[in-house]
Amino acid sequence: MMRILFAASEIYPLIKTGGLADVAGALPVALRAKGHDVKLIMPAYKGILEKVEPIHKKTNLGNPFGVGDLILLETRIIENDTPIFLLQCQALFERDAGPYVDQDGIDYSDNHLRFGAFSWAIAMLAQHGHLIGWKADILHLNDWQTGFAAAYLKSWKMNHIPIITTVHNLRYNGSFEMNKFPDMRLSGELLSIHGLEFYGRFSGLKAGLVYADAITTVSPTYAKEILTSDYGDGLDGTLRAMRYKLHGILNGVDYEQWSPEKDKLIKQAYGVDSLENKLTNKLALLKENNLSEDPSKLVFGVVSRLTEQKGLDLVLEAIPSLLQKGCRLIVLGSGDKALESAYLELQQRYPEQVSIRIGYDEAYSHRLQAGVDALLIPSRFEPCGLTQLYALKYGTLPLVRKTGGLADSVFEEGEHANGFVFEHANQAALSDALLRSLACFEDIHAWREKQRNAMAYDFSWEGTTEKWEQVYRGLLN
Repeated sequence: MMRILFAASEIYPLIKTGGLADVAGALPVALRAKGHDVKLIMPAYKGILEKVEPIHKKTNLGNPFGVGDLILLETRIIENDTPIFLLQCQALFERDAGPYVDQDGIDYSDNHLRFGAFSWAIAMLAQHGHLIGWKADILHLNDWQTGFAAAYLKSWKMNHIPIITTVHNLRYNGSFEMNKFPDMRLSGELLSIHGLEFYGRFSGLKAGLVYADAITTVSPTYAKEILTSDYGDGLDGTLRAMRYKLHGILNGVDYEQWSPEKDKLIKQAYGVDSLENKLTNKLALLKENNLSEDPSKLVFGVVSRLTEQKGLDLVLEAIPSLLQKGCRLIVLGSGDKALESAYLELQQRYPEQVSIRIGYDEAYSHRLQAGVDALLIPSRFEPCGLTQLYALKYGTLPLVRKTGGLADSVFEEGEHANGFVFEHANQAALSDALLRSLACFEDIHAWREKQRNAMAYDFSWEGTTEKWEQVYRGLLN
């Protein structure tokens, strides 16, 4: 049994902006099911206390950053009974907009201080947890928002527990202008190219990489890609120097949440032996979106941030020719305002075939996964991707670009083919894949075979958890 402190800036079902929340909500639960003592830590954003059990215990950590007391609240997540520490500081975390950006989608100007204070509290709990009755064996950090914790532990020059940093997306490196560094209460000794310095700035993610004992990414292919200048986002040199401690472990899926046989959020449950019932969900989704209800037409779906990283500008270029062949497109997402406007304009041009919903709605994302025939994920890069793993379980065939976790989970050829894959991030390659998917859809036997293959894949956390245990034990040994 290992005691693991798992730190993340968002955790489902408490708060979610992306895949990090899904992983942080599921991996600790899977580890606890294996008998490990895992506790979470996350900021107490506005409204979070309504989603957990009444607070069991409060520990005041003082006011080291001059913004108000940092108070550690001990409680449990109601849905899965997982113990969690919430860091409360009204000035830093209780804001009306999202966890990272304001109402206009702009990063909070004090994010360095917000997540510096969060990281400091993580480090304090990792180093001095025995003072409140629980001492971790391992500290598991996730992304830049927790990376400064490794720097605090380094700067305190004390023996500390092993640190793992998981990179969910290298592009979000949490870098800030040097004039903000004095706010951090960190030693200037750390500001070197072998430390926090990042092209004249300082970076939370680099802190997490440099001072960790192990680095993981969320798929084996992404672990290789980020060693190159094309995918390394300026950190490839740092990562090549540390490749000896780099591991790629594909994310898992919580099939209690994401399984068409158990899903209470969809119109009709179905499984691999009752695939014909998927049609009920398709017709219900078309009706919900006021689209013409023709089951013989291929329906493409998108559940994504609307950004160029996700390749969704390519969809805008390639999809009109498919719409002219009678296909449908249903999109759920938000992101770049220009892309949002372009998708809404596409909906105006094809009101009976295209539905665009700006924003995120968890229940609707389940209905979309169950209702569409194919899910488009044409990402320019994709560390892991979870939507394709969900889609496979729902017999919704992913159409993906061959990169990162998409390359590790979706295959067009061979006896276990489960989707459609294209290589180059351009309109021509995507258009070819779209046409191949349409041709396959028109051959019901070929389509059904791919659906059955897709649903047979097991990306549950159980298998993945064993790989995590190996990494943890390797550090402790």
